[in-house]
Amino acid sequence: MVKRDLIRNIIVIVLVILGLVALRAFVFEPYQVETKDENRDISKGNIVLANKVEKIRRQDLVLYEVDGKDYVGRIVAIEDDSVVYMDDVLYLNHKIKEEEYLTKDKDRYLAKPSTGEYFTHDFTIQTLTHSDSETVPAGLYLVLNDDRTNMKDSREFGLIEKQQIKGVISFRLLPLQEFGFIKTR
Repeated sequence: MVKRDLIRNIIVIVLVILGLVALRAFVFEPYQVETKDENRDISKGNIVLANKVEKIRRQDLVLYEVDGKDYVGRIVAIEDDSVVYMDDVLYLNHKIKEEEYLTKDKDRYLAKPSTGEYFTHDFTIQTLTHSDSETVPAGLYLVLNDDRTNMKDSREFGLIEKQQIKGVISFRLLPLQEFGFIKTR
């Protein structure tokens, strides 16, 4: 009786471990947020999960990789979107697109007396891709940091390929008082 219970418990433990390994390998990518990745939704030291199977949409926070390094950025434009950023205004598909998630950081930046520059430097899809294309090509995404003074995003790396995106950041594990889903919209 005891031997049978022990074997059953070992099998249950092994199955739980295999299930967690499978989730880690195929569904979730854990990531500890660094200073360069902070924004209104996540802070330095947070441990978040990037969902590998979630559909990528505009305004999603994503974990992506460039040259072996991980970065967090926000999807600003998807396939077939036209983008022009001029005078700190985003024109998405020829319409002004409000970026509410930037308001606090943008106001703080513009309040500094010595800046004299825009929070987001002007660009178009043509200048980023060095081509005649006015829209984001298939399988690529325009990803920008919420801290637009940190230009380690599509402005430096170019448009991000779907294969480079590890997942959509949608859940926070730590700190425990903030445990739960992350609302990014």
